[in-house]
Amino acid sequence: MVKKVDERKKRILKAIIHEHILTAEPVGSRTLAKTYKLGISSATIRNEMSDLEELGLIEQPYTSAGRIPSDKGYRFYVDSLMRGEEAFPQEIDLKIQVEQILKDLHYKNGIQNIMSHLARMLSRITQHTSIVSEPLAPNVRIKHIQLTPVDSQSYLLLLITDTGLVHNKIIKLNGPLNNRQINYLNNFFNDKLCHRDLESITPDYLEKLSAELLGKVDIPGDILDSIHKGIIVLSSPNDFKIYLGGTSYILDQPEFNDRDSLKKVMKILEEEEILKDLFVKIPEQDLVVLIGQENIIKDMQKCSVVIATYFVDNSAIGRIGVIGPTRMEYPRVLASVNTMSRLISKIISELSG
Repeated sequence: MVKKVDERKKRILKAIIHEHILTAEPVGSRTLAKTYKLGISSATIRNEMSDLEELGLIEQPYTSAGRIPSDKGYRFYVDSLMRGEEAFPQEIDLKIQVEQILKDLHYKNGIQNIMSHLARMLSRITQHTSIVSEPLAPNVRIKHIQLTPVDSQSYLLLLITDTGLVHNKIIKLNGPLNNRQINYLNNFFNDKLCHRDLESITPDYLEKLSAELLGKVDIPGDILDSIHKGIIVLSSPNDFKIYLGGTSYILDQPEFNDRDSLKKVMKILEEEEILKDLFVKIPEQDLVVLIGQENIIKDMQKCSVVIATYFVDNSAIGRIGVIGPTRMEYPRVLASVNTMSRLISKIISELSG
C-alpha cells in the first residue's frame, strides 16, 4: 500500500483529510487547487483522486459529490502521514491546568473528584466526549472500611483505598444488626483488612476471618456471608468506575444528525459496562487509535476512539481516551490524550506516596 502512494498522492490525501475535518463536506479537486498549494492543476488532482479512490483511501458519498476520507484513508494518515505535524499547541497550558487541579484537590476530595475534573477538561480541549477509568493497581491497599445502616436490612459498605479511591455498595442482610454489633464489625474488619492490598483479600482469607469472628461475637453466619461477598466485589480488579466528560459534544457533530446514529452512540455512552468492556479488551499500550470499522462495538463504527493507558511503576492501572467521529483532528486529539495520560500517572504516583 505505502509503495503505491507516492509523495504527490500523499499530499493530496492529506489535503482532503484536513479540508474534510474542517468542513465536514465532500472535497472536490477545484477546492484543493484553490486552497492548498499543491502546484498541480485541477485535472491532475482529479486523476490522482481517482487513484486514491481505487486504493480505498477516499470514497464518494454520493454521485456528483467530491470525495471524503475512508476509514482506511484515516488509518493511513494516522500511521504514515501525521508524523511531523505540529504538536498540540496548548500542551503547556494543559500541564499548568492539571497542576492547579492537583493543588486544589490533592488529598482533599479524593481521586474520583480529580478524575471527574480531568474528564471534563479533556473533553473541553478536544471538543469530543472523553472517557476516563479510575485507577486500579495490584499494590492498592485498603485504608478504611465502614458498615453503615440504611434501614433494618440494608447497609452501606464503604471501602477507601490508600490512593483515595472510594468504593461503596449497598448490601442486603436477612436481619438487623444493633449498634454494638456494627461497631464490633467495623473495628474487626479495619483491624484485619486495613493496609492489606486488594489482591490478598481472597475468599479463603475471608473464610478464616469468618471463623475467627464467629468465635468472638454472636453474629449470624448469613450476615457474614453477605458482608464477605460485598468486600469481594469491591476488591475485584474489574470493579472500576468510568467517568465521562462532554457527552453533549456528540450532538454538535453532523455525522450524528440522523436520529438513529445518535441514539446508538448515546446508548453506548450510557452503558458503563460496555465502556468497561471496551477498556478491558483494548491492548495495554501507550496509545491506541480505533477508526470506524476497527471498533469491536458495532454501533460505534461511525466513531474513532483514541485510548491511552496510564501507568505507575510500569504497571498499567487505568485508561483515558476520547470518542468522536472518524472526522476528528487526530494530531490534536492524540497529543491531548497522550499528555493527559502522563499527567494522570504523575497524579496517582503522588497520591500513592
